[in-house]
Amino acid sequence: MQIDFKIHMQLQGARQPEIDPGLFRILAAVRQQGTLKNSAISAGLSYRHAWGLIKKWEQEFRAPLLVLERGRGRGAKLTELGEKLVWAEQYLHEQLHAKFDLLRAELNDSLAIFIRPGGRPTIRVFASHGMAITYLFELLRDDNRFDIDFQIHGSLDSLRNLNSGHCQIAGFHLPLQLVGEIIAPQYRHWIIPSRHLLLKVAVRQQGLLVKKGNPKSITALQDLTRRSVRFINRQRNSGTRTILDQLLIKEGINAKNINGYANEEFTHVAVAAMIASGAADTGFGIAAAAEQFKLDFIPYLQEAYVLALDMGLNPILQSAIRKHLQSAKFREHINTLAGYNASESGQEISFQELLGGA
Repeated sequence: MQIDFKIHMQLQGARQPEIDPGLFRILAAVRQQGTLKNSAISAGLSYRHAWGLIKKWEQEFRAPLLVLERGRGRGAKLTELGEKLVWAEQYLHEQLHAKFDLLRAELNDSLAIFIRPGGRPTIRVFASHGMAITYLFELLRDDNRFDIDFQIHGSLDSLRNLNSGHCQIAGFHLPLQLVGEIIAPQYRHWIIPSRHLLLKVAVRQQGLLVKKGNPKSITALQDLTRRSVRFINRQRNSGTRTILDQLLIKEGINAKNINGYANEEFTHVAVAAMIASGAADTGFGIAAAAEQFKLDFIPYLQEAYVLALDMGLNPILQSAIRKHLQSAKFREHINTLAGYNASESGQEISFQELLGGA
């Protein structure tokens, strides 16, 4: 058993109600599906309930949240307010997600002796942000034989914590075309072949995320040095930041010439949300985040997302991880995500194959 806490949004005023989380689910679904009927199904609500939620909160906000098209099919489109609400909820979640994970871990550590004496073991996972790894541990949380403490950290920070014993599993990613003599040593330092088992999770595409229609005509990293282009970066020690920095060095680009290089976000989705909101023009991240926020994507490279497991990890959990990674359910879901390929998920990869050298 673990204690959890969540963020909720509420209109100002002591008697104002909390905004129903179902409203955000239905609005986000309308943005993706384009019809209220299909969106209600996707959000796990009846059509009547979904319609009632929308009308209730349109009254509270005193403004429409979506527009229904006339004729057969009854297409639906979010109003500007509806779009902003979806963005605000997703952005708030992504901004605070990593901090909440740390607070939750500290809280549960301090209470564990009282609420879980002699109970299920807790497995701590530090992992770089990604859709595939998040989905994997959603599946593992349904297993009642152990508790999963899943926290978002950068790739190098995750491996550093695995090496020091602060977690039993680390999730990280490496470019397939850019390992070289600069990136590889940073990872070799923290991965020990005699202590760590490496499993493939997925291959995914990284590149530049830009607004729909690419209004700034961004086609290459060199375009980031234009004064009119506002960039949003990932945090230091994240795998994506490490890759970007090496690409800049390779192309002879001085990071000081990039407007916004010092502005950081902690996840791919947060970067995409900043671009979608108009706060930035471009960022470097995964194709799936671009698709989620209806951005355009300029592919740059492919990378492997890998799990490093402490070999002393509970063998039951090791088996469960392999089983889920190799399952048709996992692979089919991941393969629906833009830029992802899970055809080799669950396969072991050697230290030499991944990083080269000894």
